[in-house]
This record gives sequence, C-alpha cells and structure tokens, in this order.
Amino acid sequence: MVVWSVLQESLAYGEYTIEGEEWKNRVVDKILLSIKRVEHGKYVYERYEGDKRVASKFIDTSVSDALHLCIYPVMAIYTPQPANYAKHLLLKFKDPLVMDTKSSLECYIKIPVEVGIFEMYDGRTTMIDVFATKLIKYALYGMPENGVICRYRESTVYFNMPRAEPFAEAVAHVRLHNYLDRIVTVSMLVIPIEGIDLYYSGTEAMLDTVSTIIRQGVRNEVVDVKVEEGSESGWSKTRVNPTVVTRSYTMELGF
Repeated sequence: MVVWSVLQESLAYGEYTIEGEEWKNRVVDKILLSIKRVEHGKYVYERYEGDKRVASKFIDTSVSDALHLCIYPVMAIYTPQPANYAKHLLLKFKDPLVMDTKSSLECYIKIPVEVGIFEMYDGRTTMIDVFATKLIKYALYGMPENGVICRYRESTVYFNMPRAEPFAEAVAHVRLHNYLDRIVTVSMLVIPIEGIDLYYSGTEAMLDTVSTIIRQGVRNEVVDVKVEEGSESGWSKTRVNPTVVTRSYTMELGF
C-alpha cells in the first residue's frame, strides 16, 4: 500500500494511505481530486470539474489518523446517480464476427468503466464517490415491451490484447463458441456487468473472461453469455464485491 503525504504528479489505480494535511491530483485534465485533513482522523474529500466543485464528502477515520483510500476501476453501472436501471452492457462489434460451423474464437474488446473512490477499513470498502471520465451511452436490447436497458459501446475486435484508455476503458477477453451446424454472424453481445470486480495495473483495467456459447434454444437460436473471474494475468483485483459470483445472461432476441 502506497503512502501519500504530499502533492503527486501522477495518479494510478490502487490502494493508498494518505497521511498528509492535503493531497490533490488530476485523474484527467478536467477532473481534480482533493483531500484535506481538518483535524485528527477527519478528512474532507472533494472532486472538481474545471473550477466547479461537483462532489464533497466528510470522512471520519477516528480509529486511525491515516485515510486508507482505494482508487478502482468499476463497471459502468453507477452514473449518473441513481443509475439502477442498466445492469448490462450492449457491446456492438464495429466489424461483425463470422464463425464457421462448430468453431471457437478468442478475441479482445474494449468496454467502458467508471472510476470509484473507496475508503477501506478492516479489509472492507465503502464507496465515497464514483464518476465517469467519458460520456456513456444507453441502448435497448430487444423490443420496448420486453427489452433490456443496457449501457452501450461499440468496439473494434482485437486479436492481441490492446491498451485501454486510462480511467475510461477496460479490456475484456472474449471466448466465443459456435455449437450450431451452420455459419453464424455475431454483431453484438449483451454482457451482465453488475457485481463484477475488475483487474488493474497502473492506469489500465481488465475484465476476464467473457465466455459465450451460441446454441439452439427451444424456439430460436440463442447466445449464453457468462462473465467469469479468475485472471492469471498477475494484475491486482479490486475489492468492491465481497464474493465472487458468476454472472450470466441468455440473448434470446438476436445477436
């Protein structure tokens, strides 16, 4: 855990101990984070966009004079607050994937993330603030009467792991399996993103792994999408969700 007690020149994801009277840092050019100690064990956290203060919290850490802070990449489900209506990501491939009969394919995509600021105490995290550095869009998967509201993103398909934009994107590893007896074209995926912890290294983030199976359903062809955790990359894992849960979704309205 890194100790911060003076103004810093660069910011990265990670877990930190703040012991100084004041700390300021920019996430991106337009977003400034500020933490001031007002007395023993009491801090004021503020976030500015330009010259405007857009978030402020009082933090009481009476059990310790130091503030244990986590800056994590989080799934894009929190903003604008309250954002409790989109728990999936509709990922559209800029170039659709054509898969042969009973074939498999591995690739990488880029997905949007938000930045979460957490206080850590006794191994547990409490969210202080969350924000997005880029505009995140919405889309509807399916028809208005039975569709699912999703966060929306278009992505290039990569066959080597790309670099993610700092504090804005994560790279996701995707495994696709075509169980059908015909060639298929996949133009999008609907990925469940609630309750998922990400991995991070420096200013980059990663989701591992999105596993998909294209199969024959009861009435039509469907895609089973499952998010699995258990990266062997050596990257650090966020500690936002206390339990590891496999998230899954079945796309029954086209792909």
